[in-house]
Amino acid sequence: MWTINVHAGHNPDGKNGSGAKGLIKESTEARKVKKQVIKYLRLWGCKVYDCTVDDGKNQNDVLEKIIKKCNAHKVDLDVSIHFNSGRKDSKGDGKTGGVEALVYSKKLGPVKAAESVCEAISELGFRDRGIKYRPKLMILNSTIAPAMIVECCFVDDFDDVKLYNYKKIGRAIAEGIINSYCPYKAVTIKKGVIERDKPAKKYIKMGTLKKGTKCMIKKVKITDGVRYGYIEKRDAWIKLKGTKEV
Repeated sequence: MWTINVHAGHNPDGKNGSGAKGLIKESTEARKVKKQVIKYLRLWGCKVYDCTVDDGKNQNDVLEKIIKKCNAHKVDLDVSIHFNSGRKDSKGDGKTGGVEALVYSKKLGPVKAAESVCEAISELGFRDRGIKYRPKLMILNSTIAPAMIVECCFVDDFDDVKLYNYKKIGRAIAEGIINSYCPYKAVTIKKGVIERDKPAKKYIKMGTLKKGTKCMIKKVKITDGVRYGYIEKRDAWIKLKGTKEV
């Protein structure tokens, strides 16, 4: 399983370099999301370091200290949590500004993970703005491990803020990362009740798989602290506890 650095990308509110402000505050929400990302990555068995900085003199100082923390650990991925601004839509137009992820380049950035994160957040109802290549950004060009910046949504867009939920966003980011790597490509069932999440958020028993059945897992997610894998061939989910990777 991966080892990952995660951090909120700005100083705390009230200090220099605290990020964007609108209907919500970037610094406050990034810290909430960051905690959820770390929580769910650890549930998947990842080793996670929190590289958030709370004592920067300004934004450059914050970035330098974050990079120093990140590079002190040998990891597979660096994840920087941010929020976007610039929509200036405080009343709402029925459209979300959406999510985007920034990486160094197509060749050197964690493109697959970034795309997977954007897809996971877009499933919550946000527009998927896709991947942007930003090689001049310090976080992307100065960390030893591949890095991505996740711009969760817009702080100054009414529709984004109405839809926004830090717990759901944090879980979506973690699941997006895990699904880009997905350690459960093929599993052998020890015991397995397969379920379908229809209606949404409610699992309905569909049947039972025999012990020793081999399944290909397409993607994974966590519901109420339980890890599930999606079996595309059966259009169903199975609890991954009690399965063995093959």
